[in-house]
Amino acid sequence: MIVGLHHLRLPVSDSWQSRDWYMDVLGFLPLLDVTEESSVVGVILRHPQGLILGLHQDAERAESLSGFSVLGLALSGRDELEHWERQLTERAITHGPVLKGHLGWYMDLPDPDGIVVRIHSGEVPYTEEA
Repeated sequence: MIVGLHHLRLPVSDSWQSRDWYMDVLGFLPLLDVTEESSVVGVILRHPQGLILGLHQDAERAESLSGFSVLGLALSGRDELEHWERQLTERAITHGPVLKGHLGWYMDLPDPDGIVVRIHSGEVPYTEEA
C-alpha cells in the first residue's frame, strides 16, 4: 500500500546554483550532499512541510525539461498565492502571472534551468467546473 510521496528527483545543470535557488525562493533546507569520487553530483533538500527534493547533476536532462511543469506545490488558498506573487515581484524573481486552470488558481515559477515549479492555490474546482 502506498502511503505517500517519498521524494522527487530533478536533473539540474548546476547543483549548487539550484540548491541555493530552491532554498532561497521556496524555503527548502539542506539535508545531504551526494558525492562521487570526491565531487558533488547532487544535493538533497527537505522542505519544512516534509517534501524531500533531490537535485542531481545532469545538464542534458535538465535542458530537455526546460519549460515543463514537473513540480506542483499547494498553498492554502488564492490569497496566499497572490501574496507569493507580490513577494516574488518585489524580490525580482522571475514568475508568471496568477492564472485560473483546470485545478484551480496557479502561478508558474521557473527554476534556474527553466524547469517550471507550479504553485497552486490549493482550491480544487467541482467536477462540473473542470
